Amino acid sequence: MRVERFSEARFASMAEDWNTCLAESDANPLFMSWPWLFSWWQTWSQLLGMELVLLAVFDENDGLVGIGPFSRRVLVTSAGIRVTRMYMLGNAWRLAPTVRTEYCGIIARRGYEDSVGAILLSALAQLGWDELIFTDVPPKQLEHFRRAGLDEHVGYRIIQRTVDEGVCVDTTGRFTDWLNALGKNTRLKAYNRRTYLDKHGELNFSVHDTDRDGDFFKLLNAFHHRRWGKAAFEREALRFHRLLLQRLHLCGGKPVLSVVRFNGCCVSVLYDIVVGGCRFNLQAGYDESFNAKVSLGYLHLGFAIEEAFSDKTTRNYDLLAGTGKKQFYKSHFHGEVVNFSTFQVVRGPFLKLLYAIQSASPPLMARTFNRRVGL
Repeated sequence: MRVERFSEARFASMAEDWNTCLAESDANPLFMSWPWLFSWWQTWSQLLGMELVLLAVFDENDGLVGIGPFSRRVLVTSAGIRVTRMYMLGNAWRLAPTVRTEYCGIIARRGYEDSVGAILLSALAQLGWDELIFTDVPPKQLEHFRRAGLDEHVGYRIIQRTVDEGVCVDTTGRFTDWLNALGKNTRLKAYNRRTYLDKHGELNFSVHDTDRDGDFFKLLNAFHHRRWGKAAFEREALRFHRLLLQRLHLCGGKPVLSVVRFNGCCVSVLYDIVVGGCRFNLQAGYDESFNAKVSLGYLHLGFAIEEAFSDKTTRNYDLLAGTGKKQFYKSHFHGEVVNFSTFQVVRGPFLKLLYAIQSASPPLMARTFNRRVGL
């Protein structure tokens, strides 16, 4: 097996090869797809001054069996410390806000996971960096990294930063069984309130129609402005999603943009993508002042999840990571909890010393240290 570092031009032209390798792996079919990662790279790489570190693994027959998507950037902290930081492609941890890329990891054809992981870690070890940031890594990918020997590299310091939770609903059974397993209050909000609304007007769940409803992202952003005081997708994020939707067919995906209308007025929008047998819920927006007795967010998700159950090619409805405005509402939807780990791998001797001081300090002193050092 051999590793080759690909250029940006090669990255731009490898959609078909990437998709073939991804389809024969257990990596996430959306977030690790070429349309998602290349669109992210096109949107943010120049703005953030990122250097592409795209590693491709080939077998003895020159077949592509693995992909390691990374990027690199040199930064100088507020204390003047020069740090070369490696990132997983699709994230810019503590650098700038971008869209969130979840289920991060490497792509390896089934049966090649351990060998691809080991050869990629070996290739990364030969590159120049002080820190390697692994972001939103799911349990299966975390296990691949451990089996490949990440924990055993002499001289590395591994620092756990966050563990976030997401929820994924299995939609292979019957919708009524899932519905009956919900708590009483969740079932009321996600389904039973339909009856209440039907008595007071015309409730309709349908696919978004640009001619009827206008631009979907403008609707989404308008709802978010009223609820959160800011857009769901600012300029760069909006550009990213428009690029993504143009290319989604290249990984076999399709957008599902839906609206809930009441008495002919759009009161809620939902942005989903279906790919690889999974429906991913990326964003939602709704009229928070609609009705005190109705939670439009729950109601719209109830419609979407029911639709996923009715589609026999869809195995899961993934609510992804993130909390609501007031609570972790996703935990109410009777799905499997998925943990996403974000951690640093540090090998620069001076940085390891600084992080050791930081971890040994009391919380107040550690915060002061962080502000002064700029890490």
